[in-house]
Amino acid sequence: MKKLRIGVLGVSNHFLKRIILPLSRVDNCKIMAISSRDKSKSKKFAEDFAIPYGDLTYEELINHNEVDAIYIPLPNHMHLEWIKKSLEAGKPVLCEKPLTMDAKEAEEVVALSEKHNTPVMEAFMYRFHPLWKHIKDIVRTNQIGNITHINTVFSYNNPSPTNIRNIKEYGGGALMDIGCYAISVPRFIYDTEPKSVISTIERHPDFGTDMNTIALMDFGGATANFFVSTVSEPMQKVDIIGSAGTITVPVPFNTYVDKPSSIIVSTPQGTREVTFPIADSYGLMFEAFADAILNNNPVPTPLEDAVANMKVIDAVVKSAEIKEWVFIKK
Repeated sequence: MKKLRIGVLGVSNHFLKRIILPLSRVDNCKIMAISSRDKSKSKKFAEDFAIPYGDLTYEELINHNEVDAIYIPLPNHMHLEWIKKSLEAGKPVLCEKPLTMDAKEAEEVVALSEKHNTPVMEAFMYRFHPLWKHIKDIVRTNQIGNITHINTVFSYNNPSPTNIRNIKEYGGGALMDIGCYAISVPRFIYDTEPKSVISTIERHPDFGTDMNTIALMDFGGATANFFVSTVSEPMQKVDIIGSAGTITVPVPFNTYVDKPSSIIVSTPQGTREVTFPIADSYGLMFEAFADAILNNNPVPTPLEDAVANMKVIDAVVKSAEIKEWVFIKK
């Protein structure tokens, strides 16, 4: 089987904990190279995981003739720069969420992708898990009636001043790191964009990042709200409320990779737990991305989705500043 040879920019903890093993097991992908600003770090990583090239600079990796596509797990503020350089080298890109620092930058990525006729995809891995595909099927076949409200909670407690998620200039904070999921989910389920949003943000006294963010989104006849935090007990949960039932997703995003996942569905017939076989959403995402690139098909998640998500993030920030509803332009 032909494999997409992938180069990775940055030796992040996220890549080590969540990506390296599932990516190594995907049939149509091969990790060809990994790069770090500290070459000794990337060289050791390459040795530990049998990656052919670990001593390249970012530029050398992007332009290497044995690298077909680029995966970017760098800090948020570096995304646009390295997406641009990757596209200039003619390399398709899979970039971690959020795609950019704001919607204007995301629109710039769209223009660059079109200019170079080279695809870019934002790495929202959760959508590739069978759990979310089943939820989507339940909703679109009207099994819980019309969806009226979606509630998302996503939090963790990270007190480290040196962690990139706590550095404002790097795009840190709860909204960018995990609030992007809480915005993406209702957009995915409703299959439309929110018309307006109102929010409140509590900023960290030392870091200046948003440490607690709450928002309400109006989808025109339906709503969604979320609470995201970097200073709370680790938790994640999504509740989807319909006119004839509910779906509760106890672990919606960081699904376990070594045990089955489940959702709880309640309808007038009763309440049932639906379980799903062990699956790794990151591996499934890379497989789908590689399949699209290798077969010259559109990537599974279009860039327009990333732009739309960033527009809502921008609106949440603005609403908290002016303390009013903010209408979202299409």
